[in-house]
Amino acid sequence: MKPLLSLCLAALTPLLAAQDDRDRTTATGAIWMTGQSTSDLGALVTAGWRFTDIEIESTTTPTFTVAAVPNSGSYAKAWWYAIGVTPTQLSASLSANNARLIDIEPYDDAGTTKFVALMISNTGADAKAWAWYYNQTSAQVGSNLTSNNGRLTCFRRYQTGGVDRWATVMIANTGADFRNWGYLYGASAATISLNIALNGNRIYGLERVGADSYDVILMQANVSAWWYYFDQTAGAVTELLQQNLGRIADIERHSTLLGTRYNVVMLDNANPLEQTARQEFLGAPAAARGDYGFFLKEVNGPVLAEMRADTTFEPASTMKTVYHVHAMRRVALGLSNLSTLINKPLDCGVPGSNQTIELTLRQMMENSDNYSTLAISNHYGLGNINTTADALGMSSTNINFTIGCSGPSPESTLTLRDLSTLHEAVANGYLLSRRDEFYDLMAESLSFPSWGTTDLDDRIDAEALVLGLPNAVRDAFKNELHLAYKPGGIGWTNPGVWTFYYAEGGWMSVPFKNAAGTITPKQYTFGVFNYKFTDIANEVPGRNAMSDAELSLVWDRVRAAMATWDNHVNGQLTTLLGAGCAGSNGTPSHSASGTAEVGQSVTYQVQNAPANTFALPMFGFQNQTWNGSPLPVNLAFVGAPGCLVRIDPAIVFTTLTNGNGVGNFVVSFANDPSLIGAQLFSQFLVLDIGANPFGFTTSNAVRTTLGGWL
Repeated sequence: MKPLLSLCLAALTPLLAAQDDRDRTTATGAIWMTGQSTSDLGALVTAGWRFTDIEIESTTTPTFTVAAVPNSGSYAKAWWYAIGVTPTQLSASLSANNARLIDIEPYDDAGTTKFVALMISNTGADAKAWAWYYNQTSAQVGSNLTSNNGRLTCFRRYQTGGVDRWATVMIANTGADFRNWGYLYGASAATISLNIALNGNRIYGLERVGADSYDVILMQANVSAWWYYFDQTAGAVTELLQQNLGRIADIERHSTLLGTRYNVVMLDNANPLEQTARQEFLGAPAAARGDYGFFLKEVNGPVLAEMRADTTFEPASTMKTVYHVHAMRRVALGLSNLSTLINKPLDCGVPGSNQTIELTLRQMMENSDNYSTLAISNHYGLGNINTTADALGMSSTNINFTIGCSGPSPESTLTLRDLSTLHEAVANGYLLSRRDEFYDLMAESLSFPSWGTTDLDDRIDAEALVLGLPNAVRDAFKNELHLAYKPGGIGWTNPGVWTFYYAEGGWMSVPFKNAAGTITPKQYTFGVFNYKFTDIANEVPGRNAMSDAELSLVWDRVRAAMATWDNHVNGQLTTLLGAGCAGSNGTPSHSASGTAEVGQSVTYQVQNAPANTFALPMFGFQNQTWNGSPLPVNLAFVGAPGCLVRIDPAIVFTTLTNGNGVGNFVVSFANDPSLIGAQLFSQFLVLDIGANPFGFTTSNAVRTTLGGWL
């Protein structure tokens, strides 16, 4: 046997976290690769990947299967890998780097045990009491665990000298690392599944040792979601990773008469929004889920959630968005006109009456009218429409049949990433001045999505109540929120079995507010599909699950924007220091009540005035000076000693007190956000003939600070 090359490379990214890779479900980038040479591995490391699992494919021409994560963020570690090293060489490398093993693959090379291994720095938060062994019998494995109070993290069987031996890695099962766990030799898939079902365990490590025979490490299920599969092709593993939004924790390769197969353990790799959308699908009966996915991306920004964004599916009428963008591009370039009359067929090959392109597009996009779609394809040509998709970079999009006349065989194809590419191009000016018309001709209702168990409008209303948004603010938010979308759905029976294709996707402009209260819209593209599920009984739950997943994506951004509209400034009514002057019914006392906000009213009241007399509410905009004199001003010079004017009376009104000497004056403030923060000062001048030679008394003063919704 040709020995493997010896290689030990260090990734010197600093250590950030101590959590075991097989216990971690924080979303990250993740890849898995087969057929990797030693130089391929080096290239992956240079590109910033860190291996979390490695499997030997061949030792004659060294190739490997690897799973990897970006060596950054919370997954960053100082780490190394070794290929084709002896026990002595591996021990020396571990010692030199103060490292510990996280994966080890032993093999026999002409009687010499060699290893492929992954190791991380055993320092800082990652430091653990640990041990590793090789050439162990099963009895020795048990003895080593007992002496170390250990828990297996790697459990590999290999043959040397014609007998089974094990290489193991273990850590101390104490403190934060304590787990309820166990291990099995040569268990069948059924035995493993039964153990999981009965004990709530999960597979921590899996090694195939023969046909339906596995050495397995089982541990308490301490992660949010995980999956395991036996005997999968490489393509099936990739599909399962995409559908689950998973990351490989452990993968084992073996050969069968049917070709290479893999046993794989996956961990949840979805972010919180993806988990929410995924759960909407998982809440539907399994038979109501075909291939399904979703996508949310900020225009010119990051992807916020995705599942199977690059999977091709039959989009049904959602494909009409491509027809629409082709027609509007021709209009934008002046090569076509919305007022041009085209023929709308009555049936395939049966001409109908003429109508404008604009009406035809509206019927196609808002009503999903197939004969309007046929009119557009007849007028522009399917080949030209496909060419526009190619020009936009929609590499997986193909219209393969004439909607309204044939299909869905051969199926048309679309991906959610392609649909996003279309809408992002439109948002960025692909249609020049025609962008708004493009979206106006699509469905734009807030009773979105087209199916599902709830809608966006209801959620906005409920959230407004939670935030305490006034109806006027809620409605203003709705007026600034714009969605344009195209649903697609078709049921097809062949032969006698209903098959369903559902999709929906579009664009939205969401009105966020900045700290100054200025609306700063953010644009997003979104889409979902549920492809090729069967049975008429599953149609409604299948499309509802898809639509509820779509709503969860859109709602995440809408809800975040609504929170920025909760920028309410409280108004204040403040009684200022300093009393009024005594009159015939006591000292007039001024107070104010109501809502000191723009668009609201405040009642200004005086008490302790004479009954049925004139009270003059005075209003000013400051309380520092009056006619050049510092405030307060004593009215002794007009015969009212001790009566002080405390405000600059810019405006004076008249009201009457009642029989109890109480007078009220109501001020309604304009609903003008520019008035928020403005101050108004008020004071009453009360007619009281017998009080003093002037015949008037004064009250205290009140300051009104206007609040409201920015």
